[in-house]
Amino acid sequence: MNSAEPRDMGAASGTVTLLRTVGGSLGVALLGAVFTGRLHSGLADRLGEGAAGRLTARGGQLTPRALDGLAAPVREACRAAVTGGLHGVLAGAAVLAVLGFAAAWFVREAPLRSTVEPDGPATPHSPAEPTGPAHPHSPENAHSPAKPRP
Repeated sequence: MNSAEPRDMGAASGTVTLLRTVGGSLGVALLGAVFTGRLHSGLADRLGEGAAGRLTARGGQLTPRALDGLAAPVREACRAAVTGGLHGVLAGAAVLAVLGFAAAWFVREAPLRSTVEPDGPATPHSPAEPTGPAHPHSPENAHSPAKPRP
């Protein structure tokens, strides 16, 4: 952002925010897909493809209450599959963090500004001069009584 011209700061700030939001959304989607894939494969390895399909077919309605009603070996298989899925998410997040850190080494350093240069010709009013009527509660009007609103 520091390399953007002062007139473009709003657009630069908006672009940074958009890219962070899109990056976060893509990261969550990617890690969610990793978790779902590892959960399904872990269930399929322990219970068979048919049982894994029945447990995960309803779009994620495998709740703790539903697990309590299952047999002990099925509950243990679900716990192991969730643990395996979370392990995949943790490994994926670590890889993404290392890639992000490595990419940061290639970002060009831009020195910080110490002054702001004006973009164009001087305006007739400096920023210190008021351009319109003062606010009724401003220090300039501290000694004058406030006017009631009509």
